[in-house]
Amino acid sequence: MEGNVAPSRLVLLVTVVNKGKGTFFADFLKTFGANLQMCFVAEGTARGDLIEFLGLKDSRRSVIFSVVKAEQVDAIFAALEERFESVNYGTGISFTLPLSSVIGKLTYGFLSGEARLVESEGGNG
Repeated sequence: MEGNVAPSRLVLLVTVVNKGKGTFFADFLKTFGANLQMCFVAEGTARGDLIEFLGLKDSRRSVIFSVVKAEQVDAIFAALEERFESVNYGTGISFTLPLSSVIGKLTYGFLSGEARLVESEGGNG
């Protein structure tokens, strides 16, 4: 790594799926190199009559936060779109937020999956 510029930009990928599907999608996203993921259960804010009108059973969702390399985003979105159709009854939302900085080579190495950075710095602590 030269200076303060990381070899790959990182983004926070947010994926919202039906409650109960969080673990499946988290495991799926792990295949794209997501080393850090957090999954939460959330409650939607839509009114009950709107949920019923749209044919949804309830407003509970699983929200997955994953850190991935920016260059993987197009492939992840394409794969998620396919999985949303086949596994999640055509529903799901996914978007990214840029990460402007990460403190430390070890942290960046872990989040990006750059094992050489973790190995080169790991024994010095």
